[in-house]
Amino acid sequence: MIKTQTFCLTKKLYSKIILEKRLKKSWWLYTLMILFGVLHLSNFGKDNFSTFFVIFAVAYPLGMFIFLWFWSRARGHQPIFSETNLTFDNRFLYFKQNNNESKLDPNTLQHVVSNAQYWLLYISKGQFIYVPKNIFFSKDDYNSFSTLINNK
Repeated sequence: MIKTQTFCLTKKLYSKIILEKRLKKSWWLYTLMILFGVLHLSNFGKDNFSTFFVIFAVAYPLGMFIFLWFWSRARGHQPIFSETNLTFDNRFLYFKQNNNESKLDPNTLQHVVSNAQYWLLYISKGQFIYVPKNIFFSKDDYNSFSTLINNK
């Protein structure tokens, strides 16, 4: 059994992850909306469609990001921000949070997203487990974990 340091996901980082995911998924939509909004800017105030479209093209992306920022900080997400202990062996990952322990088979992971500072282990389409890369006591522990999650 390999143990790691205790870690927790901060509200700021969770908000950043959610906003980045949304931007990566819908960047083309926001780009088109802003582009068409700029193209209709010359008719702003002259006809109802152009006025509505310019306002919508600016307000929708801004409103969506404000909504996601508040949603990511909602009270219902408090368990996500709890301190977590991770231990693992060659077959399972064990997460202990708020005196509850969960056992996860790495073969059940949908996919793994690697970032410079953390991994996101997706257990379903919209659910991920955050694991920072700086929680390991040695380089061997880090390599063992990396091999375990990437060999699904």
